This record gives sequence, structure tokens and C-alpha cells, in this order.
Amino acid sequence: MLGATEAWAPVPPVLYNLPRAYGRRDWDNGKALIETCMETHNTATGLSPEIAVFYDTERRAEVKETRREWFIKGGNSEHPLLDARYILRPETVESLFIAFRLSGDPIYRMYGWRIFQAIEKHCKVPEHQGGGYVSIRNVDRVEGEKGWVDNMETFFLAETLKYLYLLFSESDLIPLR
Repeated sequence: MLGATEAWAPVPPVLYNLPRAYGRRDWDNGKALIETCMETHNTATGLSPEIAVFYDTERRAEVKETRREWFIKGGNSEHPLLDARYILRPETVESLFIAFRLSGDPIYRMYGWRIFQAIEKHCKVPEHQGGGYVSIRNVDRVEGEKGWVDNMETFFLAETLKYLYLLFSESDLIPLR
């Protein structure tokens, strides 16, 4: 996607006429990466794990569970590894913001809305308990407060919520150029 901005294509870009030789390839790779990121949100909470491990071709044939093309190392144990946690990271919603601004495709807003709703449902602390947001221990388990980790990274306010806000704002609020 950023290949379109580096190539100084119009916003949204005319995909059949990206000026740089690799512009179209970069655009297609960016779209595929976003789809892969969104695939990692196919969890019990709708949030992505800190680390997702993708099956290789040989291992995939051995695995009985066919629900997804990846797994969370230690995600099924009573005490999951740090891989299974969600710490309110901004990278996916930043990519959705850029993709929406460049393409105007509403699918990216839909993805962003799903992520926002999952954060509100699983990470928001009620006001009577002090308010704010928390990380969660395991994205593949809906545990409520039991699964909370009393930690809200600074990038959640500075980036995650900022990009969600911009994703749903008019594009002239803060133009890409």
C-alpha cells in the first residue's frame, strides 16, 4: 500500500496506472498483508494475539483443527505464553487507516469497527472500577476480569485510538499529504 504513496500516485490511486514499476505489486502485497492481519483476529475475543505462528505446508496437513491457518503457541494451556495476550497494539488499525484513506474501500472501516467493538467488549474497565482499558491474557478465551492484565500501554491512547478516530473521520481532517 505504501508503494502507492512512495510512487506519488493520486489518492486514491489509479491502480492500473501506478507510476513506479513496483507500485502495483506493493499495493497488492499491502492488501494481502491486511487480510492476513485480519485473519489473526479470528479468535474467541475478536482480538489478535501478540504472536501468531503460521503452519507450514507439511505441518498443516497433520493438524486436525482446520478453523484457521495459524495457531498461538501455548494458547490452550492454563497459563498461556505471552504469545496469546493482546496488549492494545496499533499496527493493524494504522494499516486499516492508511488502506482506507488510499482506497476509500469501506471494508477497512468495517474491520476497524470490529476491532473497536472487541476492545470495548473485552478490554474496557467499567467506570465504577476506575475506568480505562486493560490488556488481556489470552485472546482465545473469553474470561472477563479473570483474563485482564492490569496494564494499558501508552501507545493505546497515542496510536491505537488515534488511528481508529482518523479511520472514521473525514479525510480532510488530517490529509495523507
